[in-house]
This record gives sequence, C-alpha cells and structure tokens, in this order.
Amino acid sequence: MNYLYEITRIANEKFKIRNLKPYQILVMHRILENEFENAVKREGQIVILPTGTGKSLCFLIPSILCRGISIIVYPLLALMNDQISKLTKAGIPCICLRGGQTNKDRRALFGKLKNGCKIVVTNPETLKNPKVLNELKKYRVSLFVVDEAHTIVQWGKTFRPVFSELGEMAESLGAAQVLAFTATAGEETLKEIRRVLRISEESNTVVGDVDRENIFYSTYPTYDRDEGALRLIRSLRKEQRPAIVFCNTRMETVLLCHLVHRNVRTVPMRYYHAGLERAEREKLEKWFLKSRDGILFCTSAYGMGVDKSNIRTAVHYRRPATVQEYLQESGRAGRDGRASKAYVIVTEREKLKEDKDELLKVFTEDRCRRRSLLTLLGQKKNECSGCDWCSAQVIRKPELSNTALKMIRKRPFRFDPAKAASILCAEKNPAMLESPGRIDSMWGAEKENDQDLVERAFLKMPELKYVQEGDFKRLYYDKGISKAVAVVLSMIVKLRSRLVLFRQGKTKKADE
Repeated sequence: MNYLYEITRIANEKFKIRNLKPYQILVMHRILENEFENAVKREGQIVILPTGTGKSLCFLIPSILCRGISIIVYPLLALMNDQISKLTKAGIPCICLRGGQTNKDRRALFGKLKNGCKIVVTNPETLKNPKVLNELKKYRVSLFVVDEAHTIVQWGKTFRPVFSELGEMAESLGAAQVLAFTATAGEETLKEIRRVLRISEESNTVVGDVDRENIFYSTYPTYDRDEGALRLIRSLRKEQRPAIVFCNTRMETVLLCHLVHRNVRTVPMRYYHAGLERAEREKLEKWFLKSRDGILFCTSAYGMGVDKSNIRTAVHYRRPATVQEYLQESGRAGRDGRASKAYVIVTEREKLKEDKDELLKVFTEDRCRRRSLLTLLGQKKNECSGCDWCSAQVIRKPELSNTALKMIRKRPFRFDPAKAASILCAEKNPAMLESPGRIDSMWGAEKENDQDLVERAFLKMPELKYVQEGDFKRLYYDKGISKAVAVVLSMIVKLRSRLVLFRQGKTKKADE
C-alpha cells in the first residue's frame, strides 16, 4: 500500500481536504506502518497538537484504511455527537455507543459492525459495560483512540474514576495500537497518560507547536469579578462575537448568564452545563453552532464539547488550575485561523497575593503572556504574535477606578458605598445633592453598570478605606493616614456638612 497516496485520497474524497499538514501525514503514516508492517508488537502513540489544527483527521483517516475496527473514546457526549455528525456528513459508516440506549438499540448498532462498519464512537462509562466489551471482543481492534486524553489526569482521580481503567480496557480488547490525542500536556500529564493507557516510554510522541498565533492574550483587571465580567462582555462588539465564557461551576454559569442578560438585553446568550437534560444540551449546541453573535456561558469541563470554528473571544471568569486547561479552553477561540482574543479576569486583590500560582503570575506580572504560557509547557518562543504586554495594551487599573476613585478623592468621608453607587449609576443629573458641593461630572458616569455590583466593588478597592458610623461607611482614599486621624477627619467633614445645611436653612427662612 502506498500510504501517502491513500491518506491524501481519503482526505480529498471524504473530507474535501487537498493539503494536509506535515505533522498530520507523519502521525497517519506511522499508524499505517504499525498496522500493516508490525503485526506482532502492540504499539502506542501520543499526539499533542493545538486545538483547531486537525487532530481528529490523524485518527479518522487511518480508521478507514485499517483492517480492523477503531474505537474512539471521548470524554463528553457533545464531542461524540459532533464526531458522529461529521462522519455521517462525510458518508463514513459509524456507530455511537452511549448511555440510555436499549438492548434493541444496541443490537441494531452491533449489527452494523457485522455489516462492515469500522468506526465505534463511545465514552469510558459505556465501554466499561461487560456486554459492550464482550461484543467488541468479537472483532479485531486496530485502533483504540482516546481523544482529549488530558482528561485522564484531570478527571480520572476525582469524579470519573473509570478514566483510569482505559488502559485495562484496551488490553482486554486486544487493541493493536493505543493512541492518545490532546491539545496540551506537560511532562507530568504525559507520564500519567502513559501509565494509565500502558503506553511505553519508547513509544512515538508527536509534539506540535501548541502556540496559537492568532489568539491575542489579555488580562482584564477588576475590583469585583461580576462587575468586571459584565463590563467586559458588554464591551464586546459584534465583530468580537460569538464569544464563550468559562466558569468553574454550574451555579456560576447560570448566575453569571442571568446577571449579564439582565443588563445586556440586545445580545443573545445562553448557559450550558452537564446538569441540563440531554435534549436541552443538544438544542443549545445547535443554537450556538448557528449563532453569529451569541455568547455561551459554560462550565470549564464542558467547554470541550463546543466545536465551533468562528468563536472570536474566549473569557475566563476565573482562571483554571493549570496552564494545560487554560490553553485547551482559550483554544476554543479562533479555530478558523482568524484573529481572536482570550481574556482572563483578575481581581485587584489577586494581584496583591504573595503566594501566587504560576498561572496567576502569568496574568499579573509585567512579562509576555504568550512566552510565559509556553515556557510552563516546556516550549520556547522568541517572538510574540499578540498579547497585551508586548503590544503595550495592558490595562493597569480597572475601568471603574476612573470614576469611583476620582469621586472619593474629591469628596472624602462624604459617601458610603450605597450612596456613591446610586450617584454613579443614576439616570439623571440634578443640580445639587443633599451634601454640599457639586459633583455633576460623576452623576450617571456608570449609568450602564449594575448598581449593586458597583456598591460591592467600592468595598473591594484596596485604595479605599472607610470610617464606620452605625450602618454608614464613610469612604476615603487611603494615603497612609492612621485610623484615629481618619475618624477625626470624618467628624470634621460631618460637622461641616451640617453647618452648611444649617446656614442654607436659615437663608431659606430669611427669603420667605
């Protein structure tokens, strides 16, 4: 068999792709060599290629050419559905084994294998089913493929322990080759993938350049995370959408979506997480795939299930635990190769932490975001194709500081957070406030913002302190003065305000 000819033929005929990348040809050529020239030794291969660079072709094309069946294991139902959809569209026979199927459904699917279908798409939990395993053992398994293999490490030790049994399943099926595909993986992650899937140290490992040159990395500073997320998302122009917003929990996903939608009515947005019914998730996937300017709020884990090429902006409400997770998730943006942006929301309090983790350092210190991210993965880059630091576009202070801090500097000890927020978020500009002195320029300066979030942000500003008077918190700009001096100054301002109001009252009576 002329491997290169067959690879390019299938790519063109089935997937309408005329030009394959060198690393794709390298991976596929090695798979076919092992299939047709190394019939005795069980082989393994780990492939690390960035999101959006055609990883799936590396195992789909060989799956068509190999003699036996190929079992492709995905961690998420959304990814399974997406792959089935692509294969069906290309006219490639395949079956999907998942939870919720009846015995009748399964018999029909296994019947397709008897009739020559060669591709099985499934997940670890379904594959572990003894009936499923026994049925698949009837066939020669040429390829046992694990896509998004980094989830073995992320989830295998916690809420989906069956991931840790994938290597044992592959052996019991007698798989000739075990292939692991992922977009990012550090050395420790690679070691764990090899251990779980029982891939030897000598096995072939293909590591592509994980840098996504079309993504511009930025930090978005804020005092309050919700206020920052609302401000950032509201600022996204139509050409900066569709957008995806990653949250850490289901509850965060729901609450943040509702918060933003309450304040930004003109942009279509939805939330997506594993707790939704399957029909609802599928409906959301179809909506987002078709949407040209929508925003999807999703849990970090289930962001992998969103296979949409034209996402222009990826926002992280909270940073992930590892650089691998961050690059996986931010890599959802710009899969079509066009310029895209990735933001990480960072609070001012996080900036002041002494025990920062590595990812927090990347987005708070004065250095190239791109080179720092790649360095954490053991890769080097001499030039940066786009980040806020290298482009001199770093936002040094939260945008709210331009109005909120200015207001308190002008009128120290005059306002508490609730009063200050109500003035900044007011619709109209009256001639005079209850307190003496005009601050017309501040009135309504944040009228598009959420008043409750602005009030909360006042209490999170490291530059501000307050003097407590009952339920009233008199805000002032901290210039290193002691608490005792602040109390005295607060009393002076309070007495002065009362004196002015008293004089105004006397003048009014005299006019009458």
